[in-house]
Parts: sequence; structure tokens; C-alpha cells
Amino acid sequence: MMRLSRRTVLQVSAGATLSVIAPARAANIRPLEKRTLVAGIPVDAASFLPVYLAAARTWGEQGLDIQLTAFRGDAEVSQALIGGSVDFSIQSADGLINIINTGAPVVAFYAGFHQSDFAWLALPAIKSWDALRGKTAGVSTFGSATDQLTRYALRHHGLVPEKDVQIVQAGPPASIAQALKAERLALGILAPPVTWMMADAGMSVLGSQSEEIAPQWPKHVFVAKRKFLDDNPNTVRAILAAHVAAIRLARADRALVTATYMERLKFQRPYAERAYDAILPGYDERGSLPDAESMKVFWSLQMERGEVKEPWPASRVLDDRFIRTFADWAP
Repeated sequence: MMRLSRRTVLQVSAGATLSVIAPARAANIRPLEKRTLVAGIPVDAASFLPVYLAAARTWGEQGLDIQLTAFRGDAEVSQALIGGSVDFSIQSADGLINIINTGAPVVAFYAGFHQSDFAWLALPAIKSWDALRGKTAGVSTFGSATDQLTRYALRHHGLVPEKDVQIVQAGPPASIAQALKAERLALGILAPPVTWMMADAGMSVLGSQSEEIAPQWPKHVFVAKRKFLDDNPNTVRAILAAHVAAIRLARADRALVTATYMERLKFQRPYAERAYDAILPGYDERGSLPDAESMKVFWSLQMERGEVKEPWPASRVLDDRFIRTFADWAP
């Protein structure tokens, strides 16, 4: 796992105001039940920016020692969470539904990643969805958000997944991009800045998530076992205070965001700078779910794929005790 060096963060963010990055008052005066933890994310991606900044700086400022591990999709990080090898995860809401359906005692405890930023890139010769018939589409892993969104988009355009278009597991975004370049895939679902890089390389942009599905999306949520939340409330407050501080730090320091993307994800500078404008507006530091209309589409997708029979009450998915007490612990 690549790490953003603490030295880089301190150097680039030297100009940020202390008020932006000050640790939460409440989180600091309450003793932490657990300081050393492991956090998991499904894959490395631009939308995990606050997590990278927290790992490099703000977790430590809250007295936390957290190891961040990137897996190979929602399925792997979900297994790690259920098995206890990670204390909490930041993963897709789709992945959360899958875990809950297994009977595991997990729940989201924070949201606020509203980016609806995936896009579908196809080989240069493919200019329409119908031209995908008989060809192959790549997603990260089966059951992941990329899988579900791709199946939804195909059906929206009159294509039957696995019949008209074969779906294959292609791994993280870099692997999907390489498979497209090698023409092992005809279609791939990607997020910024890989979408821009592939479009600049001549790939066809068939559609975007914001246009095909919804303008907002529950892209990532913080997930943990219910017992972890009950046993470690002060630790959870510190984790979330660090997350909010990381969002504010990112908004205050464009150079830091650019450096983070370049070092952690190896983005070229023009794409790293472009990512700042594309990604930052999608964060809600108060941890809410997306707007009602977008969530209506989310639940319709879950019903269509047979994961749920009807929309679940919010309490089944999200334990909002920390969201409701934001003013008590936020920086």
C-alpha cells in the first residue's frame, strides 16, 4: 500500500489556517477506548481524498494510530470487516446492502460522499450503447457498485447483462483502463481522473453516472459492526472529527490536494488539479445521505437487482447517533 508521506502533507499545507485543521474539542477531552485500529477501503480512488489526508495527518492529530489498507473491491473489504481484520471500512452503500443481507451485524455510521462521478468509456469505434452487443464490459468485482451501476445502465439502454453484453471482473480502475487499451474489454466503468485520461486517449464516452442514473449518489459510507460503535463511541467521534478536519483541509489547500493525488495515486499534475474541482463539491462534512430523489433511484436499483423488496427505513442502513451530535464533536 502506497502512503502519502507526512513530510509532504506538512510542507504543502503549511499555509492552511489552524482553524481549518484544529482537532475536535470534544474528541480530545474524552479518553479514547481504542487508539490503534485498521481501516479498509475497497480500492484506491480519487473520491477517498479525505481518507488519504486523515491517514497522513488528521487521524494522528486526534490521537489515533490507524493503518489504512486498500483491497480489491467491495467484496474483499466486506469480508475483512466481517472477519474482524479491519475495525471499520469506507465502502459503497451497495456493498453495505450486500453485507446486511448476509445477516452480519453491521451498519453505516456516516455518509457524506455524494459523488456521482462514474462514466462508461468504450473503444474508439464504439459510439453507441447498442454497438456493445456481443461484447464485454469490465467492472471491478461482481456485486460491487461498479457492477450494479453498469448492469443498470445496460438495462436502461435495452441491453440484457450476460446475454447481450458479457460482464467480467477487471479489478481496480488502472486494470480496467489497461484492459481497454489492450482491447480485452469493449467497455469499462471508470471515475476521474482515469475517465479524462482515457477520453484524451481517444476512448468514447458513452455516458456518465450523473446523467444516466442520478446527480448524487451514496458513493461511500463509513461502516462498522454495531458492537464497535457501542463499545467505542469516543474513538468513533475522533475518527469522524479527523474526517471533517481532512475535508476542511482539502478545501483550504488546493496545492495539498494536487500533491496528494500525484503522490498517492500517481496522477499527472493537470488531472490532479482538475480532480480538485470535480471531487471536492461532492463532500458533505455532516455525513448525510444524498437527496431524497437520488436515494429513490438508489433503492429502485436495489429492488431491480433483487437485493431488497422495498426501500429500507434509514435506520436499517444508517446509525445516525454521531451525525445527530455533530456539533458536540466536530472541529
